[in-house]
Amino acid sequence: MIPNLISLSRILLTLPIIYLIMLGNYFLALLLFTIAGLTDFLDGYVARLMNQETLLGANLDLLADKIFVCVLLIFLSFHFDNFIFLIMTFLILTRELTVNMIRQYFLEVNYKNKAKVNFFGKFKTFFQIISIGSGIIFLDTQHKELAESLIIFAAFFSWLSLLNYIYAKG
Repeated sequence: MIPNLISLSRILLTLPIIYLIMLGNYFLALLLFTIAGLTDFLDGYVARLMNQETLLGANLDLLADKIFVCVLLIFLSFHFDNFIFLIMTFLILTRELTVNMIRQYFLEVNYKNKAKVNFFGKFKTFFQIISIGSGIIFLDTQHKELAESLIIFAAFFSWLSLLNYIYAKG
């Protein structure tokens, strides 16, 4: 129960983060974003600690990751009117949808062990979160190239993890 609430908090924090960015309060937005990002690692840890790992919890964690990352990437791309961020967001979202489709296929053909998240996927999410945080901080400054570089790296790593997911599972 508690791990699922932690995952849900990541989804619920997305809207206040967007609102704070719209107000120009980047510091508070980054603070909430950091808290929400930490829940990505905390929910699984708490589930294991409390012996509450469930299929529902695992899927809720994945859903929370996708909503949190994808909504914020789309918002930042348009809010800061940044074409590089937009293109990388498109690449990341395409990867996320592709993996979800493959995962669904594995579940339908009863390859449940192939549908599990691996370390590479968790590492990819970490870099996506870092790039979003840098976008909150730097896209409205003269240092926007730092955020653009990090989102390019996140997109590259996302696609690398997709290839790993496809070929390591097959």
